[in-house]
Amino acid sequence: MPGKIPKDKYINIDTIEKQIDECINDFLDENGIDNDYKSLMNLKHSTVVYMMSYINKRLFKPDRTLCNNQKSYIDYNNIELLQVLADKFLDICQRFNKSLGLMAFSYFIGCSYSTLSNWLNADCSGELNNSRLLVLKSIQEGHKLQQINLLNDSPVGALAVANNDIETGLEWSKQQAALQASNAVYILPSERTERLKLQPPEE
Repeated sequence: MPGKIPKDKYINIDTIEKQIDECINDFLDENGIDNDYKSLMNLKHSTVVYMMSYINKRLFKPDRTLCNNQKSYIDYNNIELLQVLADKFLDICQRFNKSLGLMAFSYFIGCSYSTLSNWLNADCSGELNNSRLLVLKSIQEGHKLQQINLLNDSPVGALAVANNDIETGLEWSKQQAALQASNAVYILPSERTERLKLQPPEE
């Protein structure tokens, strides 16, 4: 049938992760980047985002627009495949020690950021797909967790986490303010001289 995706272009869930890893190795080789821990940690976020686009062009982007104006070999309604790609995306973020969110994921899978945003909002999309929503939420949560990990790598960042971390119940600033308020002793002016054992002024 004209416009049908060639069989050899169907994405195999069992092999796609290996293909992505091979693509990453090619990207590193082509850009003269050593595939060792220190080199990967020192890469800029923008370089890793560019790598996401590179992977998409190599694996998921067809040479021409497919049937139904489809611009990717990825079936975005295939939740199992979408979950595999989301898990791999988060794995790459951890491997490179980078905090990347839905924008970078959109480059990775070749789906516009506005479309991903609509999927997160039932009012905009007109149809709520709970399974797809959970996949996108996992990207957001992974982004948040990785950002916290990066902050914890520095003393100032760790303090910021401690002051704002609701999950661990720290929120040091808020708790200290509440503690100070509960321990505060308010003394009326008439009581002050008695507490300080001062003589009232002579008339």
